[in-house]
Amino acid sequence: MQYIHRIKVIILFLVISLSAKAQEINPLYDRKPVRFGFSLMGNTAKMKYSVKDNNLNTDTLKLIESVFYPGFGLGGVVNFRLAENIDLRSGLNIQFARRDMNYQFIQTSTEPSKPKIVEMEATYMEIPMTFEYKSDRHKNWRIYLLGGVTYRFDFTSDIETDRSDTKPIVAIYPNTFSYDIGFGFDFYYDFFKFSPEVKLSNGLGNQKVPDNFIYASSIEQMSPKLLQFSLIFQ
Repeated sequence: MQYIHRIKVIILFLVISLSAKAQEINPLYDRKPVRFGFSLMGNTAKMKYSVKDNNLNTDTLKLIESVFYPGFGLGGVVNFRLAENIDLRSGLNIQFARRDMNYQFIQTSTEPSKPKIVEMEATYMEIPMTFEYKSDRHKNWRIYLLGGVTYRFDFTSDIETDRSDTKPIVAIYPNTFSYDIGFGFDFYYDFFKFSPEVKLSNGLGNQKVPDNFIYASSIEQMSPKLLQFSLIFQ
């Protein structure tokens, strides 16, 4: 939570410092029909899932939980001006993410029961399509809301990996879609625009690959969830 507080402080500092300037920097910047740039990303990834009712507290399975980890990525950006306050943004990203699933089983001996860990790493190629609704510009900054969809291909999907009761694997289909919502700020400088952005990305539909082993068969449906913070330069 500390890094979120630091982000708030940095954004507040940028707003105050740019608002204090007497005149607008690069006032015609947003009139360009097409703009290019790049982005640096940090993320935390989890799994959104539901468990089959008849699988918990029966046999030996007691609990399933998702564990999140930090990740990172980078990408190229292309921005299209659609109207005075509306843009369409796309591009191509490479993003690295990890989220594990812990399976806790009922203790059947005098020794403590250790959870089985399903490691779920992902290397995504992403193509987002995002609409931005921007506020009016206040001297050298503005805020915007965003919504859209993202196509992802996971180069490291376990869909073809061998699995067994002693080799815990839960696979997600390599081709997935998500819906995205979020917000960001535009800060204007002499030669570029800087945009810190927060985006929540939720997978659409059930993206779990079915199999008959307990790790996947205990789950009704599953889809990835990604909280992403980006620094965008255009």
